Amino acid sequence: MKKIIDFIRQNLIDFAVILTVFFLLKIPYLSNIPLFLNGYVVASLIWFALIRPKMDKRPFNLHRSYFYLFYSITLLGFFLAKIIVREIGLYASPFFIPITLLVLLFDVEIAIVTSIFFAIIFSLVFNLDALGFAFILTNSLLTALLGSRIQKRMHVARSALFVALFSMIFYLFQLHRVDINLMESLVILFIPIVFSIVSIGVLPFIEYASMIYSNVDLMELSNLNNSLLKLLSLRAPGTYYHSSMVANLAEAAAQRIGANAILARTAAYFHDIGKSKRPYFYTENIYEKNPHDELNPKLSHLIIQDHVKSGIEMARRNRLPLLIQDVIPQHHGTRVQKYFYHKSKDMGEELSENEFRYSGPKPQFKEAGIIMLADAVEAAARSMKNPTAGRIKTMVEEVISGIYNERELDESGLTLKDLEAIAEEFTKVLFSMFRSRIEYPKEEIKKVINLAEDSLGQQNENEDRSKKDQASY
Repeated sequence: MKKIIDFIRQNLIDFAVILTVFFLLKIPYLSNIPLFLNGYVVASLIWFALIRPKMDKRPFNLHRSYFYLFYSITLLGFFLAKIIVREIGLYASPFFIPITLLVLLFDVEIAIVTSIFFAIIFSLVFNLDALGFAFILTNSLLTALLGSRIQKRMHVARSALFVALFSMIFYLFQLHRVDINLMESLVILFIPIVFSIVSIGVLPFIEYASMIYSNVDLMELSNLNNSLLKLLSLRAPGTYYHSSMVANLAEAAAQRIGANAILARTAAYFHDIGKSKRPYFYTENIYEKNPHDELNPKLSHLIIQDHVKSGIEMARRNRLPLLIQDVIPQHHGTRVQKYFYHKSKDMGEELSENEFRYSGPKPQFKEAGIIMLADAVEAAARSMKNPTAGRIKTMVEEVISGIYNERELDESGLTLKDLEAIAEEFTKVLFSMFRSRIEYPKEEIKKVINLAEDSLGQQNENEDRSKKDQASY
């Protein structure tokens, strides 16, 4: 009995959501309480068998916002479906909007299991026959599967077109229907297109409010005209170039292991935005004297570590996606700034490694782990002299092995098989970057720059003579 009570207490919000679903569907017909309770129990069993296991995984366990957004879309979906079926009809793709939003903002797996839940519960509440249930189920599953291929906003309309054609075919080939209503047919054909426009229209508002972004808007966010990326390119051009290289590495690796390549690339662009605050303290932006030569190692560590805090503040202020906000601290994890630690030891200071450790946390999902590896590999590659295929391969293996042995990837979900595939992709990308180009035959070229310099020198000489003449007056 105690286990049951604890289970109900831990999942109280889920039970409340299911109850609200039934209330929305049944109102104003709530006279048969026993039937209502039986349906509620069945719905709860289906929910915890199909949906809840998917919600115990990433990204749900990273932020509560994912739970609240999923609950909101589910409730909205049933409410809209009830109105659509009552006002337009069953064949008007009643669950197109919620399933499209789920597959865009979450993933195809959660959209599929929710589609099954939608179909079963809706059929039970409204006593649909086998044909009605089959239509709702196949229509919802088709919407989810087509939505998994959406990369642009126009693809939502393409998905709606296929769903509309399916609904029309299902409508026309009903065995019990002889006469075809032209107006009803047109509504069935065009209503999913209208729903696709609604989905595209509400998506930016949902993303801004929840800070949970679809791949469609992640691609737009990675536009290099973004204000934060422009600021980084102006204040810290070295970091900007570094972030671009990390993005190339992270995207290739994520695509190889089946992670979200769009998220990996976009997050890599923003992972070091905090460096735009004090760019001259970071290696890639130092062109002359190194300011750390005159600073205490502990102070240098604190200055370097500050770019993480500054980056998080900038990301929150600009309402970047939650997962990108997570990458900013997680791409360093709890690693030690070994350069300053060893410098401190050489100076005779008795400080532990923990004094030079990033505050973390360690990477909590695959894309964050990939960016940690890409960041370290790119930094190491930049310092390589005479890079060859063998040296690049050895360097990549050593960097990844070192981070793995530091236990920084324990919570990322990356397996050893993933790390091997990531190492191969990093090696390929780096080799293509460092591979020497063909040496073209030299041609005799008139040096315009030298002529311009001579001209400028003559101009300066004339100006000096003029000033001397003026001084003699």
